[in-house]
Order: sequence, then structure tokens, then C-alpha cells
Amino acid sequence: RCRRPVSTAYISNKKLCMSSTSTTSSSSGTNTISSDNSELYQERSDILRANSKLSLAPMMEYTDRHFRHLVRLVSDRTLLYTEMVAANAIAHEREAALPSSSSSSLLHGASAEELSFDPSYLLRFLGQGHNAEGASVLQLGGSDPDQLFLASKTVYEFNQLAQMHQQQLSSNNNAPVFCDYTALNLNCGCPSPKVAGKGSFGAALMQDATLVQQLTSSMYHGSQGSIPITVKCRIGTDEGYQFTRDQYNARSDEDEYQSLKQFIETVASEGIVTDFQVHARIAVLGKNYSPADNRKVPPLWYYQVRRLAEEFPELNISLNGGVETLSGVKRELDECTNLDGIMVGRGWMSNPWAFAMSDELLYTDGQQLADSTRPKNRMEVLQAYGQHADYEEERWDPVKIRRFITKAASQLFSGEPNAKRYRISLDEIAGLPKKLMKEDPKLMDSQPPLSELILDAATKHLSEEVLYRTPKESYEKILYDEEQAEKRLLFVATGGSDAKQAEEKQSFIQEWQQTRKEDEMKESELNSM
Repeated sequence: RCRRPVSTAYISNKKLCMSSTSTTSSSSGTNTISSDNSELYQERSDILRANSKLSLAPMMEYTDRHFRHLVRLVSDRTLLYTEMVAANAIAHEREAALPSSSSSSLLHGASAEELSFDPSYLLRFLGQGHNAEGASVLQLGGSDPDQLFLASKTVYEFNQLAQMHQQQLSSNNNAPVFCDYTALNLNCGCPSPKVAGKGSFGAALMQDATLVQQLTSSMYHGSQGSIPITVKCRIGTDEGYQFTRDQYNARSDEDEYQSLKQFIETVASEGIVTDFQVHARIAVLGKNYSPADNRKVPPLWYYQVRRLAEEFPELNISLNGGVETLSGVKRELDECTNLDGIMVGRGWMSNPWAFAMSDELLYTDGQQLADSTRPKNRMEVLQAYGQHADYEEERWDPVKIRRFITKAASQLFSGEPNAKRYRISLDEIAGLPKKLMKEDPKLMDSQPPLSELILDAATKHLSEEVLYRTPKESYEKILYDEEQAEKRLLFVATGGSDAKQAEEKQSFIQEWQQTRKEDEMKESELNSM
């Protein structure tokens, strides 16, 4: 049922790349899409599709540039999504940064030697750090076509500036700041009352597919046709009825699917949007549900997303929601080959190292794997991350930024003995700048670099076996732990029946007790060090 029919061409190739130069109009004027931009668009589209099997979901206050940098150290191929950036915030900072009141472009007045404006405020939203992120997507939030046009235009211009003026985008002129996103994404899935309620965007946009079509068109025109536009949405909302579990379960599956299908068809009708990331739950907007409630209360309907992928082979459909492990990602892709990818949020957030084998397991094309320079263990990850940490502290105020840097690395050893002590140490390190600045600002000058403090915290609390365990060894351990968890569930579900089951349960108990004993011995050895 999930086998994908052969598609002769993508909509984007048909409608966006038919000619080397085309003219388009938008709410903010008429734009000529140059042949260079068409080539850039195609290049980015190819990168997008080549790296879409696993993506990092956009999560507010989590998927900042520090966490994305850590994820990139773990995986070369994972598609990185930023946390949502409000289009009106970019438009406001853009207006303040324009070189002159008569200028409409950040490129105006820029020379090979210097920029004509201070980029630091916009880089808070758009900067990717001092290393190229690879395949990455900037998610925008908004419901105003003009603001989304300006936000997308700003991204386009920063992409240009980043290529021409790497040194000028750095405040200390010692290292570049990258801003080269593979795609832009419109948030049509966030159910937060601040976003979908007061803000009237996010998941609320699913109730107006025509507006979404206009917004994505503005984004395409604003980026001068050089950046693919994608949409993250839900399978629907509670529009037209009061949500309760009973009422929702009583609704027609076919009616729900047809509403979703109509939304996808309308948004994709111009050929601008060909990539959708679909969270397999509805967004409950009629009640004062928190984002956490909207992740837990509405049930997951994976079959709705799978059916979309089956009926729209010319589109790229990724599944989001409820898949939190690498084995789960692989299982979903194996079971439904129509799906182009799986988007994971909280799994990455809670244990990023659990996905260290994703490139090897999900990609069979051999691209980059043979020449990969990824760290071979978590000690090497921390060493590489330390370079990022030191650069960031040199560029920004440690009092303000250190806690964000250490937060990104706090779950790298999730589930390991003494991982909690490591996290506590990072929290103490994060608070040092503020503490020392209160006592005497000069004390900061005698402090070791942040990279050294992070490594010291890891080597003090974690064993060499944990620090130097390879991705393959770690994944094998994770699979074993998942198997034991399934056995525990079976143990509870089957409660004493026949003798054979009792024997299996006894064997499981003995195995579980032995595992616990070994873990306790390891922790005891670490505590005595």
C-alpha cells in the first residue's frame, strides 16, 4: 500500500525551472528571477531532497545555532531546522539596519572592504555560527505577506553578503559568520495560544489555505526565487466543532483526510511549495491547550500522512510526531517507502548521541560517508564543540550567552552513569560569568576557556568507556535497552498464565537483575574515583 508510484518530474522542476529567466510579481513589487538564482534554487532543492530522511524538528528555545552545531557534529546528513523566527521581528530589524532611509536593499553601498550597516542585530535571528551548517532550514512565522516578503528578502541578501563579506559579518574580523540556508519554511503547525491565538499564525493558518498560498508566494518572491519554500503543518485543526476525545473519535476519517488533502492541494497549486512536513495530530485551537497538551491529547494518525505520500508522489512528504528513536525512524521509512523523511524533535533534544548512527543506517548512497570527518566518540564531539563554545564567548557576552552554549551539550550523555552530575556541573559553569562579574569583573580574565571547563566536567564525572564508546557500540546498547523495555511491557501485560510464560518471566528477571548489578558496580567504581 505504501509503495511509491514512479513520478516523471517534480512540480518545482516543471513550474519553477522552465526558463532560465522569469518575471514574477508580489505584494511588494515585481521581481526578475535571474538564471543564477534559478540555478541556486535547483542546487538547494537537490540538497534538500538528498538530506531529508531525518530532520531535526524546529523547537523554540532548543534548536538554536548552538544545538544545531552539536547535531551537525553527530550527523552530516540530518536536515537542521531553526527555532521559529517571527517575520515581523526580522522586518523591524531590517528597517533599522538599512544603510539609508531611501535604500531598499541591505546590499546597497556594500563594498568588498566593508558593510554599510551593523549586521549584529539581524544575526541574532539569522546567524549560523562560524562553521557552515550544511543542509539547514530557517523557519519563519507570520501571517502578513509583506512582512514575510521582507523577511525572506533579508535572508536572501544575507546569503549574498555571507558569500561576499565573510569577514565583515564577524564583529572581531577573525572568523566568518555563515548565513546560507538551504530552504525557508512557513510555520503552519504551532498550536501555542501566543502564536495560533493572539498571533493568528502557526496552526491557525491551516484554516485558510489560500492565505498560506499567498504567504509562500511572497516568501518565494522575497528570496528572488533562489531558495526552496516548504511548509510544516498538522493534519488539521478542531475548526467547526468542540474537541473532546469522544467527538473526535466519532468524526469521519475520510472527511478529516479530505480537509487535509484540500489544504495540501491549494498550497501546492502554484508549484512553489513541494515539500511538506506533517505532524500527524490535529491542533486543538478551540480550547486553552498548551503546546504540551497538543502533543499528548490528540491521537496520532500516521495513516493520514502515509496516504498523503501515496496520493501525491510528486510532493515530498515527511512525517512528524511521536517518533523519538533512530530505530523508530528506520521502521517508519521501511514500512512506508512513500515517505520522504521523518522529523524528530524531542528524541534529538533528550539524547542527541542516540542518532549518531543515522547517516550509516538511513543513507545507502555512500555520499560523504567514506570521507566523513565526524567525531568518532563523544570525547571528540566535546572537543569539537569546545571550539564553537570559545568562539561564541569571544564574540558575545559570556554572561548572556554561556547558558545557551552549555544547555546544548547537557543531554549528550543522557542515560549514562553520572550523567546527572555532568549536567549539574554544566549548570554551575553556566552561572560562573554572572557570579564572577558581581564579585569582580577582573576575575573573568583568569578563568580557563569554556571548552576546557566543559571537558573537565565530562572527564571528572564520566568513565572512559562512556566517553570513547563509538556510535556503533552506542547504538547496539540502545537497541538492547529498547528490547529490554519491550520485555518489561510484555511482562506486565501477560501477568502469570502458563508455566512457559512463567519460565520466560523468570529468565527475564534474572537478566534484568544482572544488568542492574553491573550498572551499579560501574557507578560505584566511578564514585570512588
